[in-house]
Amino acid sequence: MASQRTLELGGGENPATDGVNVDVAAVPGVDVVADVTEEWPFERDSFDRIEAHHVLEHLPHDDLPTVFRQVAETLRDDGEFYAEVPLAHSRSAKNDPTHRSTWYWRTPMYYTAEDELSYEVGADAGLTVVHRHVRLFGTSGKWYARPPSWLLKQLSRRNPSLIEFVKLPYVTGVLEFTMRKRG
Repeated sequence: MASQRTLELGGGENPATDGVNVDVAAVPGVDVVADVTEEWPFERDSFDRIEAHHVLEHLPHDDLPTVFRQVAETLRDDGEFYAEVPLAHSRSAKNDPTHRSTWYWRTPMYYTAEDELSYEVGADAGLTVVHRHVRLFGTSGKWYARPPSWLLKQLSRRNPSLIEFVKLPYVTGVLEFTMRKRG
């Protein structure tokens, strides 16, 4: 069986060691210098997996439909796209002035045919969400932040969309999601 080809978006100064790294900055370890909001310099159906670790939140909302279409075009049938983004209400999302888009539990669905709002975004890229997960963690060593953080983690495991309604100081979160190209 042939090995999987992986494309890492925005590897920057911390590139993946087992794939092709693309970044807008020409730093050591980057294989291809390109802006992911423009046409990608890769052939169609050329990767089995694409990963974006804390990249999408740095892109404007208006550019995201193009990025998701490029992901779908570059993935092989049944290929997967994995991404991590900070949750919109988390401290890490709000405190970084380079963040240009906000991400909620439902946001990845906007780029699929499965959501009624995808027509407004104009972004059915031929992808399906196959997994979503919220990772919460405290940003403070304060004793009084631990119990609410623990309780929120337990509740979010039962119903991740609850995270949209609860905002606690000293708690931050990451949304991880995987999408698959419809074959």
